[in-house]
Amino acid sequence: PGGEYDRSPCGTGTSAKLACLAADGKLAPGQVWRQESILGSVFEGSYQNSKSGIIPTITGEAFITAETTLILDSADPFQFGIA
Repeated sequence: PGGEYDRSPCGTGTSAKLACLAADGKLAPGQVWRQESILGSVFEGSYQNSKSGIIPTITGEAFITAETTLILDSADPFQFGIA
């Protein structure tokens, strides 16, 4: 959206992909799968089975590119998120 892209592969998306590969029988527990971004950066993931699904393990690199200050409004009912 807006012509902007994340320079890293998505960790959440990589976890979801591992779950799909596991469900389809295309990736065995402990087998490594590589997720590459459009820029060539890589996350490697594997999984172990659990009673309720899978437990993903993902490795990769991340770099700090900016800092910010969050301003929380005490009148905002969602100031700490929606969890």
